[in-house]
Amino acid sequence: MQAHHWSTSVLPTLIRPYMRFQRECSGAHQAEEQSWFICKCGSQHHSLEVVCVHMECVEDITLDICKCRPAPVQLVQCGFFPCSPVRPTLAVSLNMLEFIAELFLHIAPNERGWAAMLVKYLKARGYCFVTADSFRCRFANALAHYQQLVRLVDAEVEKLVDRSQ
Repeated sequence: MQAHHWSTSVLPTLIRPYMRFQRECSGAHQAEEQSWFICKCGSQHHSLEVVCVHMECVEDITLDICKCRPAPVQLVQCGFFPCSPVRPTLAVSLNMLEFIAELFLHIAPNERGWAAMLVKYLKARGYCFVTADSFRCRFANALAHYQQLVRLVDAEVEKLVDRSQ
């Protein structure tokens, strides 16, 4: 059920924000400030606390979510990938996911080992997770769906190139 929700509802909405994030990171476009956004959807807003994991630290952010600004889209705009499709409470840096995905092309993939090492590394710096296994499962989920998003973006770019020829 959750995999279906990822592929049909969430990932398609992340294609453009991810492409924008990649363009901004490449220096090809000036980073856009998202704080100017004024919601006009009329739906109920609520706050969502999300723990965001970088390679070197953890930060807590608060999102103001509604129908027109769902949490996954806001997280990608901020440079993170959610660990769940609905009301994520943990997100992983897109840069770290890109690094790991590339690394796993050159060495035997070991999500369990990577997650255990990251938890230990962050713990030594004062950041603790309730359980390392919980982080590992959520991290593996984010990595798998991030890789699926990258494939969708590649297909979208290919379509755009084909149309322009």
